[in-house]
Order: sequence, then structure tokens, then C-alpha cells
Amino acid sequence: MLCSIHIKDFAIIDELEVSFAPGLNMMTGETGAGKTIIVEAINLVLGGRAQSDLVRHGSEKASVTAVFDISACDSFLLSELSAMGVSPSDELIVHRIVGGAGKGKISINGIPVTGGMLKNIAERLVDVSSQHEHQLLLDSERHAEIVDSYGNHHEELSAYRGIHRMHAEATSRLRTLEKSGCEAKDKLDFFKFQLGELESADIRPGEDAELESLRSRLKHSVVLEEKMRGAQNLLYEGAQSAIEAVGTSMRMLDECTRYDESISALREGLVRAHAEVEDVAREISKYISSLDSDPQRLEEVEERIHLIRSLVKKHGGSLEECLAKVDFLREEIYSIDNFDERIAELRSEVEELSRKRRVAAKVLSVVRVASSARMSKAIASELSELGMSKTSFMVEVRNRDEELWDENGGDAVEFLLAPNVGEPMMPLAKIASGGELSRVMLAVKSALSERGNPTATSIFDEVDSGIGGRVADVVGKKLKKVSRNKQVICITHLPQVAVYGDAHIRIAKGVKKGRTVTSLSTLKDAERVDEIARMLGGEKITEATIAHASEMFRSASRSQSGGK
Repeated sequence: MLCSIHIKDFAIIDELEVSFAPGLNMMTGETGAGKTIIVEAINLVLGGRAQSDLVRHGSEKASVTAVFDISACDSFLLSELSAMGVSPSDELIVHRIVGGAGKGKISINGIPVTGGMLKNIAERLVDVSSQHEHQLLLDSERHAEIVDSYGNHHEELSAYRGIHRMHAEATSRLRTLEKSGCEAKDKLDFFKFQLGELESADIRPGEDAELESLRSRLKHSVVLEEKMRGAQNLLYEGAQSAIEAVGTSMRMLDECTRYDESISALREGLVRAHAEVEDVAREISKYISSLDSDPQRLEEVEERIHLIRSLVKKHGGSLEECLAKVDFLREEIYSIDNFDERIAELRSEVEELSRKRRVAAKVLSVVRVASSARMSKAIASELSELGMSKTSFMVEVRNRDEELWDENGGDAVEFLLAPNVGEPMMPLAKIASGGELSRVMLAVKSALSERGNPTATSIFDEVDSGIGGRVADVVGKKLKKVSRNKQVICITHLPQVAVYGDAHIRIAKGVKKGRTVTSLSTLKDAERVDEIARMLGGEKITEATIAHASEMFRSASRSQSGGK
């Protein structure tokens, strides 16, 4: 249930908070007062698209916070919240901020979430029926979704969709493979040539860096030997070498330790230095022995470097990319060599998935046909109560060609209507007027409510558009009936509907500090009578309109008592 919503700097709303009661909540007000803006704010906090023009002029951001009571929610909602990292509790707080560029932040109980994550749970929180939704009712592509919701076909639909997605993926892979097959075979010789070129070079990881180092040693071997021998003489072999100087120093310190034992620590340092000088001199000797000034060897290294550079330039930007290309070419050649076998395996997989998909589609179609028959009777009954007793309604389920199947199954589901006796059933989109469409929408919502629709709150934005008089009274009764099973919020301009509310909120528009602002107030009994009188007679309220409004409330109360 939607407990409250706080709106700040949204369109012409500077800041307001509205609380909703259980049962039937009526929202009324003059045209342009901001009734639809509040519905837009609710849509935003349900994951609707954020646009920068929603931010009130002069403000940096708009914010909407909705508080829901989910103490009686179903297990699906709890599992979705847990998957988002939201700890389940009786209260759910959804907060959304929209910046000037249309971007913003969304959080649920303080946990940041994405718009997609919010939409996943929104359909379990609130169901909005607006004029836009009425137009969507004309879209036959939505009718299967409505029937599945009515019949609770979640298990059958999920089973079908899982197989359908696997079938679509396998079919796509097969088409891609068939399309690329001829091109790949044409490339086979070229791929083999490239692989042979790279394999014959027998390149190794890091070889380019090793060769560059070796070439530098070979090119400068004379200079290296001269300098290294000079260092060797200074350290070890020459007269007055470092090793001799260290040895002499050690002997002098030996004599000094007879007079001061603390000097022994300094002598130990010279011992270590003597050993290190010997080690360095030994390594220098090895290095000199390893030096090679062979011109032929240098030429071989130059040729190898040139080969690697040409391969890198031809097959990639680095030696690592050349090595990766070897693996790629081997896989491609293997794939092409086994192309016919892979095609056969994939075709067999598609055929098996097609068989499974037909079975799942049949199961889904059977339950849809059964639910459609029950739904047809239920909606016809609802329409009769809404003043359309001579109207025939039917949910038609037809089989589609298999190539037209999509994630909603193999059925074409469409709502058919015959407003008058003797007329043929026609698609809803071709025959329903605005008033009829509003009543069909209400009948559908009422039927879904009777079937235990998991949505806790339904919002009707001017569902009474295009109707009036006695039918308007029936619409009020029907909304009241729906509200016995769930919370209902209804925006209406008809007093015949408004009198059936359990709570009544008036929306008004005014001017504050030179700016247009929207305000609202929850009406008490006497105030509700005044508001109904205003809706009946305009701004000029007379005793007659007050009396009429009071009688409408008494009549609605008697009707409800009789209905119970």
C-alpha cells in the first residue's frame, strides 16, 4: 500500500506531502491544478523515465520520496528486494532525485539501485491506469500479457520463454554460421599461409627484447671488453688494486684491535667488502669470457630482429599479438575444417529446441484458452454493471504461424467487442469509443482484482473520461468494489464518482511569491460536501448545490450498505 509521497521542486510543485488511506482515495481539483503532475511524480518513483523539464524552474534538482507498507507483500517482491541487497521490512522507502540534465539517483531503503531494478519491483507495488494506459489497451500485443496476468500463467510463460530464448540464440548462431561459412572457406588458404609463416618463425615471448640486448653486446663487444678489463685491473689484478688496499686495511685494523676491541666491528665491514670485491671481480671475469665479437653472429641476430619486426608490423602491434594470432589462426582453421560437422550439430540442436518450444507453446495456449473463456465472462459481467449490458465481449486466442512466434508464445490474443446487439465482434481498437474504452479498462482492472492481482495499489487517472450521469455512479460503485481488495487512488472530475471515496484529497493551484504552486489538503466531511458542490455547480455554491451534494453522499452510503 502507498502510505505517502513527498514531492519537492517537481514541475509547478515547490514542496508538498500527501498521505493516502486504505480503501478508495479520491483526488479532485480544477483543471490545471496539478492532479496529473502528482501521477507523473508517482510514475517517476516507480521507475518512469526522468526528464530535465520535470525540475521546477530555478531549481537544481527535483526529488520524490514514496513510502510503502509491504507487510502483506508476496514472496516475489521479498526475493527481488533481497537480490538488490535491500533488507526486507514492513516499510519500503523509494527515493528518487532528478538533476537538471535528466540524470539522478535512486535508492530503496537507502540502498542505491538502478532504474531497471526499480521497475522490476514497481509492478508489484502500484498499477497505474491513465489515458495513456487506455491507449495501450488498444494495442493487441498487450492483450496476451493481460490474459496471462488474469490466469496467473507465470509458470507456463516462464517455461516457454526459457526455451524460446535458447531457440532464438541457437537459430541466430546457425544463421551466422551459415552466412559466414562460404566466406570462411575462401579464407582458409590465406589463414594457413599466415599460420605457416608465423609457425616457421618459431617466435618466443620476450624474444625481441632479448635480441635487442644481444645485438647491443655484439656491436660494442670491443668497448665492453676494454672497459671491463680496466675495471678488473682496478679491483683485483692490477698493482695497488682495490682488493690489495682492502687487505692492507684489514691488517692495520687487526693491529688496532689489540688496543681497542670496538674496532673489530669496522674490520668485519672490511671483511664483507673484501668478499664482495672478490665476487664482483669473479663475475667481471666471467662476463669478459662470454663476450663474442663474431661478425657472423651479429649478422644472424640482425636478420632475426628484422624478421620479427616484419612479422609484428604485418600481424599485430607487438610480439604478444603475433603469438595471440597463432592461437586465433589455429582455432579458425580447425573451425573451418570442421564447418560441416558444426552446421549439422547446430541444426540438430535447433530442431530439438523447436520441438520443445512447440510443446511449451501448446501448454501455454491451453491454459490461455481456458482463462480467456473465464475472463470473457467476467469482463462481460463487469461491463453489464457499468451500463454496457447489451455489449458482447470476448477474448479471442488464435494460433500464429511458427515463424511469427515471440517471447509471448505462439498465440495471437485479441480483445473483441460488439457494443450493440446483432453487430459482429470487432477488435477493440476499431470500435470502442473513449467512454467505452474507459469502462473496458475499469472492467479489466476489476476482473484482475477479483483474481488476486498481486499489485497492492491501483491508481486510476480520470478513468471516468467520456462518461457521466448514471454510468458515472456505476463507475464509482465499481471503484469502491475494487477497493475492498486493494488500495485505490482515483483522480476524477465527476462528483458522482468522488462521493464513493473513503478519503478525499483536494488539489488546488495558487500563487506564492510570484510563482505558481500546487497545494493539497485532505478534506473532512463538511469540506467534502463543499467540494462535491463545487464540482456540481462551479465556484458559485448555492444552498441547492449543497443540498444536492449532501444527498449524493447519503445515496452513495445507502448504496454501499445495500451492496454489503
